[in-house]
Amino acid sequence: MDNDTKLINLALDAGEIMLKNGAETFRVQDTMKRILSTTGREKIEATAISTALIVTLPREEKGPLSMMRGVRTRTINFEKVCEVNDMSRAFVSGKISLDEAIERLKEIHQFSFYPLPIRIFGYGLISGCCSFLDTPFFLDGCIAFVIGLFLGCLDIWLGKKKIPYFFGPFLGGVAAACLACLIQPRFPSAHIGTIIIGSIMPLLPGMTFAKSMRDLLEGNLISGYTKAVEALVIACSLAGGVGLTLSYFM
Repeated sequence: MDNDTKLINLALDAGEIMLKNGAETFRVQDTMKRILSTTGREKIEATAISTALIVTLPREEKGPLSMMRGVRTRTINFEKVCEVNDMSRAFVSGKISLDEAIERLKEIHQFSFYPLPIRIFGYGLISGCCSFLDTPFFLDGCIAFVIGLFLGCLDIWLGKKKIPYFFGPFLGGVAAACLACLIQPRFPSAHIGTIIIGSIMPLLPGMTFAKSMRDLLEGNLISGYTKAVEALVIACSLAGGVGLTLSYFM
């Protein structure tokens, strides 16, 4: 594999990790362009949309080299985004070689920065704390915390299965509402609405919607509109799961 092919694969690997883990579209494009700019050539192109990356590296001898890569999984892990940013800066400044940058990206891709128990606990903590935003009742927070732990396990398990992307939020809404309806009769003083609202907070697409607005403001219209629609469909799936379950129990 020649250096041009290695370089363009490095740019795609960096962009893929960033896009998968919640980076904005303009940041992904900027990182890929910076990596390709180390060749000193002009008319370098790097484009990122919600599900694909496209880069072009001009070559006088053999013609331009273009590659495209699909990105089908998405999550939130800003630690990996920061690590890729640090790697790209070190590579562009000449502190590390091309082969060292490739190896560094492999390590970032394979490394899990957050252990599974911490991730699950995070779901419960967010659910419990968010329930206090509606009504500050300790019992509601405790129940939402427990349901959040279950939803964390469910979300992580569904992430490993090949199911439709928008089916996960629907099942999360069903599970949150079902557990709240089953637990609340045992604690009559608990507020079922508060419990459900707090429980589903970790599943809401707030980050996706915020990134869509950022992309629109940056002029990345395709990615902005796509992420806005994605956030809307996720919210509707989640609300549909909750509404369907409540209509059954009530």
